[in-house]
Amino acid sequence: MKTHARGKTLVLLVSTILSLLLGGCGPSQPVKIAPSRYDKWVNDIDYLAEELPKRHKNLFFSLDRADFYRETERIKQQVNKWTDDELKVALTGLVASVGDGHTMIYPDFRVMYPLRLYWFKEGIYVLDASEEYQEAISLKLVTINGKPLGEVLTALGPIISCDNEAGFKYYVPSYMLAPWVLRGLGISDSDHVTMGFLDSEGQKVVLTMYPEETQSIQYMASFSQRAGLPLYLRHPGLYYWYEYIPQHNTVYFQYNVCANMPVQSFQAFTDELFEFIVHNQVERLVVDLRSNGGGNSSVMSPFIGRVKRSALNDADKLFVIIGRRTFSSALLNALDLKQSTKATFVGEATGGKPNHYGEVRTLFLPNTGLTVGYSTKYFRKSREDADSLLPDVIIEPIIAAFTKGQDPVMNWILQ
Repeated sequence: MKTHARGKTLVLLVSTILSLLLGGCGPSQPVKIAPSRYDKWVNDIDYLAEELPKRHKNLFFSLDRADFYRETERIKQQVNKWTDDELKVALTGLVASVGDGHTMIYPDFRVMYPLRLYWFKEGIYVLDASEEYQEAISLKLVTINGKPLGEVLTALGPIISCDNEAGFKYYVPSYMLAPWVLRGLGISDSDHVTMGFLDSEGQKVVLTMYPEETQSIQYMASFSQRAGLPLYLRHPGLYYWYEYIPQHNTVYFQYNVCANMPVQSFQAFTDELFEFIVHNQVERLVVDLRSNGGGNSSVMSPFIGRVKRSALNDADKLFVIIGRRTFSSALLNALDLKQSTKATFVGEATGGKPNHYGEVRTLFLPNTGLTVGYSTKYFRKSREDADSLLPDVIIEPIIAAFTKGQDPVMNWILQ
């Protein structure tokens, strides 16, 4: 009997000690084990594959359902073989394959190579850079880690969510500066990369680039500080503003965000704008939508109603500028102006499709921290299912005009 009691006491004592060592409060406390990297990725991939088809308005409008689930399984099978960057790129490509410019895994641009790039008619050029790489400003990008730019663009194609070529042109300069994208595509295998450029005389310049936190990058801002900056670059932080050009009897109105500013509602702004037009010699009105990526399309309704009843509603007096950044609600506004006024449209093809999915909501993948935007509504605004809204007069941006501080679009309108 005594031996039995001592044995029972010993078992209880050992159990209590083990429980305390494992962080429990007693013998009945369960032991919690953190999910492995494999489980985190697989759980999020499964969650995405289950929820996105249910939440999107029509996920398989152009993507084959079987292909979507087949690719999902293929990515899961590679979780233990691929790096996090490779998996992130693969999932980004999976969502991009939907073919809807509003449905995407939001890219992580918190760390970037300290350049600002733009795709001109002649190629991709450096607009700005941090002080360390200022010699790259105005140079043409031709290679990344020795790979020709054409190969890099081909690799980027499947992972960028866009509606058309214009949208791809808009997004590419940002994606190719994200270290995780280049690593995930196999273009680089470390943080630093070598970038090859050509100067105006065709001489090659090669720089080794290191990434920085985006918020801490100090750009030279050589173009934005220059005197005589073209109108479209003067007030990028304002949602809307206008300026009178007296020598041409022209009002230039730039609409950058489809939303109300706290300091002045768009309705109040519209009243002020047309009050100015009535009391001044205005023979031409220019509406610039080329930098507008969207918001709420109804915000511009007061302006559209006023302008279509105005004496300026004439092909030689009313001009609308559109471009690769004209997307979502801004595109809807452009279409309303196209259908209800006699405006002449100038610039580039829009980055959005006239008929498109939109009204975005988000899906958060809890283990990997990825956020997915998806469309909940379909907008049909055109009889023809065109890739872009095309301007009446196509004028592509060229590097020579930019470096001289000129705007070929406004030059054409004013002449």
